[in-house]
Amino acid sequence: MKKSMREEIQAELAKRAVVAVLVIDDARDAVPVAQALVKGGVTAIELALRTEAAPLAIKAIHDNVPAMMIGIGTVIKSGQAKMVKDLGAAFAVSPGFNPRILQEAIACDLPFAPGISTASELELAYEQGCDFLKLFPAVPLGGIPYFKAMTGPYNYLGINFFPLGGVTEDTLSEWASLKNIPTIGGSWIATASLIKEKNYAEITRRAEKAIKIWNETKRGLK
Repeated sequence: MKKSMREEIQAELAKRAVVAVLVIDDARDAVPVAQALVKGGVTAIELALRTEAAPLAIKAIHDNVPAMMIGIGTVIKSGQAKMVKDLGAAFAVSPGFNPRILQEAIACDLPFAPGISTASELELAYEQGCDFLKLFPAVPLGGIPYFKAMTGPYNYLGINFFPLGGVTEDTLSEWASLKNIPTIGGSWIATASLIKEKNYAEITRRAEKAIKIWNETKRGLK
């Protein structure tokens, strides 16, 4: 069975470590925000596909910020997987598990991680070729205690997880300390208010801090 997220993409995400979750309302903000993130060391994004500006933002970042690995979130409608791949997306994720959308992503060779929140969803996704899953919403579900309890029976399968939803700078090291979490996503790095204010210096500062916390924690596990 073909994997939904190729190993080389998983390895690249692990190398980049922290993924900044973005909601872009004005496509003109896309490039400067991406540049500010790259300056701070965050070179992967999950750009939510829930605004009219999103498609233009994807293309703008793809054309102007080659250092950025572009991931697309909220891929939940038929045809979106192929659309974002054609625009330059390197991978995509969804908040939930929809078998039809998963198969569309696999069919157009777009690396894809569906969102799961329960053991049943985990099993269904794994059965369809997913060994890299988005855990969403990670903190409201119960955070690390829930994650450990829910995923524990499946640790022997070698499934990796990409937690999003409620992770903060203060809790980043706790998540980074878990070996089956090679990468993590967070919206605190480039919030809607920071983007609206064009506070690129603060976005860069938060990116630098996130990468520092992640790297220091992972080094401590070796």
